[in-house]
Amino acid sequence: MTEKKAIYYGKIELIPGILCDGYVLDDVDSTAVMSERGTSDLLGMSQAALNNMTTTWHSKKFKLFFDKDLNMTTTFVKVTANNSHYKGRDIAVYDTNTIETMIRAYAAGLGQNVLQKNQMHIGRRCVLLLCTLVRTALESAIKEACGLPPKIQETAQKHYVNAVAILEESQFRCSLPNKIATKKDICKFLKIPEPTLSSFLRKHSERIQSIKLDVATIKFLGSKAKRMNGYPMEEVTKIVLGMDTAVGVDIKQKALGKMGDFFCPYPQEETNWERLFQEVFEGFGLKRHYSVGQYTVDFFISDFGLCLECNGFEHKYYLKEYEAERQEYILTKYALVRFPHKIKLEKLFHGILQARKAGDLVDLCALEKKGHAKSL
Repeated sequence: MTEKKAIYYGKIELIPGILCDGYVLDDVDSTAVMSERGTSDLLGMSQAALNNMTTTWHSKKFKLFFDKDLNMTTTFVKVTANNSHYKGRDIAVYDTNTIETMIRAYAAGLGQNVLQKNQMHIGRRCVLLLCTLVRTALESAIKEACGLPPKIQETAQKHYVNAVAILEESQFRCSLPNKIATKKDICKFLKIPEPTLSSFLRKHSERIQSIKLDVATIKFLGSKAKRMNGYPMEEVTKIVLGMDTAVGVDIKQKALGKMGDFFCPYPQEETNWERLFQEVFEGFGLKRHYSVGQYTVDFFISDFGLCLECNGFEHKYYLKEYEAERQEYILTKYALVRFPHKIKLEKLFHGILQARKAGDLVDLCALEKKGHAKSL
């Protein structure tokens, strides 16, 4: 079998700040493909996750949205394009049919609420891509028919929701020139402690790219630290949209809400509980994302002096020491009930009835882990 060759190479920037490697093959159809790394960057997933999609990536429900005859076997081609830094090497690529199918499947999976928690950001990215590419195709076709040269990449970037601009409109400020932010800038904006941000960055070190600051820049900031990282605005956007803080949720609403009600601005589990609590605690002062000193709780019922914490996405980035301090402070003022997002209603309300006064802690999450929840 004749080996396919990638004879043309170019950089594609459909999303501002995200450059993807594109190639055209030497076959009869001049097939357009994107490198495995470029495809993963475009979809907002790790390269390892994309590479493992054939065996570990989907649930049975999600599989329904993929074309039955889609072949997810990785295709390798030899790069012969002179301007490619991979010239002479074999690389993994995906054709446009496969990429389009993945985008459509993730978007449909998001709409039908069958994506796993770690796939939600991919679904949101794919909806934005679909909307962007449809508008881009229409605009470019019209301009080409009228004799104007289509500018595909520029048009796509213009139509893609620019979360960086939304951050700047929301008064995010960088301490360094060229729109480079520090951890302190990000923590101040999101109203979170630095250990929480550091934990998030460690878990997403492959996706979030930092810049090592030189000694002169660190001194300019007034810091005595020997090492410090900076974060371009594109990376700050990933952090803000990736962390479901109160501020991050608001930014996500502005960035993603423009697509209509297709998106859920809060984690799904917390949204479902909010609807229930609104019915049960109507007239008792139910508040969402309530501030207790420098901290924030998921739900607060003012008439009962009771805080409710649904342990979902955001909590996994908290350090144990910080969370202990946070919990101790909350308990000086109110009663607190922690519960996992998947819990039987009667167990939750049994726990709520046990939280009678300030200082009372009912940790249903700990009981679930120990297998003692039935004793409530």
